[in-house]
Parts: sequence; structure tokens; C-alpha cells
Amino acid sequence: MRRTSVVISLAVALTLGAGCGGGGADPDGGADPVDATIDGSQIGCRATTPRTPPTEVFVGPSGLETRLQGYIDGAQTSLWIQMYLFTVDSLVSHVIAAHDRGVDVRVLLDPDHEGNPDARATLIAAGVPTRDAPSTFPFAHAKYLVIDGDTAVITSANFNYGAMDSERNYGAVSRDPEDVADLAAIFDSDWTQQGFANLDCTRLIVSPVNARQRVLELINSADATLDISVIYLIDSSVRTAVIQAKSRGAAVRVILADTQGFPENVDTATTLTGQGIPVKIMTAMDLHAKLIIADGVAFVGSENLSTTSLTANREVGVLVTESGPVGVIQAQFDADWASTTPF
Repeated sequence: MRRTSVVISLAVALTLGAGCGGGGADPDGGADPVDATIDGSQIGCRATTPRTPPTEVFVGPSGLETRLQGYIDGAQTSLWIQMYLFTVDSLVSHVIAAHDRGVDVRVLLDPDHEGNPDARATLIAAGVPTRDAPSTFPFAHAKYLVIDGDTAVITSANFNYGAMDSERNYGAVSRDPEDVADLAAIFDSDWTQQGFANLDCTRLIVSPVNARQRVLELINSADATLDISVIYLIDSSVRTAVIQAKSRGAAVRVILADTQGFPENVDTATTLTGQGIPVKIMTAMDLHAKLIIADGVAFVGSENLSTTSLTANREVGVLVTESGPVGVIQAQFDADWASTTPF
């Protein structure tokens, strides 16, 4: 794969998203605009190009806080974090400890989320370089770490207490040099606010660069099986692609978050079940995952299946292709499917 660390002009960035999201607002609100034509030739290199070494994966909430502390404590030279929501005191303390031992720590936060002021103030008071992500994004919704320039941790989990004890989340760890360099370039461009990283050739799934195209490509690739576990599914192109997967013979299963918290899921579930697609609702824990598994390839990341998330926010995800890690993810989906309530 071709190296991709050059930034493009801020003028281009401004055409892709403007304005700030409200403090506690839904990061994926707003109407679904007319769907743009999807042209995969514009995306660049393949998201499924093999990695060296293979990807690792993890599932939350069990052991998530300890795992994240371990990643932070393991940083020797640099620790760059972008986080939509940061409230967990222990993780703040571990980040400060990394800074105090001489690690190049930088933290990017969503500028408007009402949960971030305490962590932001504590980090700044401790001398940890902490900035707000660019306001060109409606929401800086990404959740990732770049550690020592050789490890990329990409997850659907925020650094909030719910993620540590009551939410279903998935994460992926890549030590492939190209993935890490691409994620570092994204962080650097957002940190300096000088433009966007050039991602013409990347495996990563990045909003607002290529997320909608690549999510649609993944769903459209499903011939045998398509499993989806998400908070909600409201982008019209994605919803249509899921129905088309069923129509061409794929076995489709969809898990959505509790309809009491997300009433829009009633409409989605009604539409999908009307097309013969089984839908279940997770009520035993909070569903915060953004998971798609298509014929043994799994998407893990921060992107929700909404138009804003896929086309305007700052979001980062990845496709996991190795059979062992995908097996871990599939096993958790199957367990959740068995324990959730049919719509």
C-alpha cells in the first residue's frame, strides 16, 4: 500500500462538514439527504488488504477499563488519544501518569460534549496537552489511540463509565505500520487543524472521507451471511443495502438498541421484519456497538449507521479480515443474538 501522510487544504475540509454539535445532542441527528452516487473507484486502496501482523480484537464491557489502562500504561514514547466522551477518572489518572513519566501525550476531545469539561480541565491542569477537535465536524465522534507510533487501538467505546460496565462495544488493535501511520496522520491533521490527512490509499474506514462508501461495499459483498449489531440503522442507503442482501439470499440478522431509548428503532425494525429480516432488541445491556459482519469480514469502529455519522462527523473504523479475530467477534454476536428479544 502507498504511504498517505500528506495533508490537503483546509478549504476542502470545510466543504465536507461545518458547524458544531450541541452538548448532549444525538451525534447523528438530522434529516437523511438524497443519497449520493457511490463510486468505489474514488476510494483508493482496498480496506481488506492483508495486514502484518494480524489484527487483535476485544469486546466490552468485561475487562475493558483494565485493558485500556494497560494500553495507556504501556506507552513508552507517545500516546495520542482522540475521544468523543471522556469521563472515567481512572483513565484520566493513567493518562496523566504517562505524561509525568515523559511520554508525548496529546488528547483530542469533542469540543461540545457536555460530559468532557471535567476531564479536559483535569488534564490541562496537570500539563497534559489537550485540545478540542476541529469544529468543521458536526461531532468529533471517533474513539482511538495511537501508541508509540506502532499501535493503533480503534473502538466503539468512549472513555465513559457506561462503556466500562454496561455497554456492548467492540475494539480492534492494529500494529500494521500503514494503519498506524494513517491513524497518526488523521490525528495530526485534527490536532494542528491545518487540513485533512491524505487518505487516498488506506485500509481505514474514515468519515467524512470514505465511510459511507466502504460500509455499503461491505454490506453489498454479503452473499451468505450478514450480521449487524448497532444502536440504530437510519441511513436510507444502508437500510436499502441490508434489504437487498436479504433479497439476494444472504441470511441477515439485525440487533438494535432498546426501542425505549431509541424510538426510531421501531420504524427500522418494522421495515426490516416486513422484508423477512429477523430483528432483535437488546435490553439486558446498553447496545453501543457499531458492528457489521459480512461473510466473515467484520467492521469495527465509531461510525453509527446514520448519514451524519457516515458522511460528516470525524469517525474512524476498520475491517477485520483474519478468521481468528473475526471468530471472537462472531461468537459474541451469536451469544447476544441468543439472549436478545425478538421484535
